[in-house]
Amino acid sequence: MDFRTRNKQFGPRWLVDDGAESTLVQYSLDLMLDASLERLYLGMLARYPDTAALLGIDGALEAIGRDRRTLRGLGPETATSYATRLKRWLHDAKKRGSPFMLMQKLQEYIAAGSSFRTVDARGNWFSRSAAGVETYTLNTGNWNWDSTVSAANWARFWVIIYPGTRWSHSANWGSGQLWGDTEKTWGTTATPSEVAQVRGIVADWKPAGTRCVNIIIAFDAASFSPTAPEPDGQWGKPSKVVGGVHVATRLSTADYWDGTRT
Repeated sequence: MDFRTRNKQFGPRWLVDDGAESTLVQYSLDLMLDASLERLYLGMLARYPDTAALLGIDGALEAIGRDRRTLRGLGPETATSYATRLKRWLHDAKKRGSPFMLMQKLQEYIAAGSSFRTVDARGNWFSRSAAGVETYTLNTGNWNWDSTVSAANWARFWVIIYPGTRWSHSANWGSGQLWGDTEKTWGTTATPSEVAQVRGIVADWKPAGTRCVNIIIAFDAASFSPTAPEPDGQWGKPSKVVGGVHVATRLSTADYWDGTRT
């Protein structure tokens, strides 16, 4: 029972008579009390992802997401879908450090028909298709990024993202884009915020003690195949000098974001 109803039924006559000045004053006070109680009640309900989604309290979902380090997908992801993932956070955390869970988290964020691969210095390949099918190929020894000895750099790995319809190849040098534009990035239509979020997901879900060297955005679905990877041992830097001229070392159908610092 709210304060307005309670006082109407049980208050003294001088306080509840219709039209009396004292009645209007009391009603105003009761209205504020009821509003405070409703706010408290909704706040208690909003701590549950399902209820927050049902009531349309997006701010509550965002707060829960920050607490559980779970980003809302770029879809844009529906409140119901996001709430379902927020409830799964402890279950997913048990698989933290698995390449498959890392790719799942990236797919939940990027969506748009994206697929993924990871590969490490030993040539251990893990893949996740747009449909969520997971496969792996181990110890191929066929990934030679910069000709360093893999045993000395065992902790290095690379994330390969096939972005589907999420991002496209754009903004090359000379395309007219201005340096310093805070809302755009070179080479892709991804925003700086999206790049930072992807890098954050990789940092949160990668195996402990490892370092992601690069996050590769591959626009050719046939590139970076586990059976025929492209690096030839000279991809550590984006260019090399041939006959006194700088030429690109890496595949031109992909872009290469910096990975994690540790």
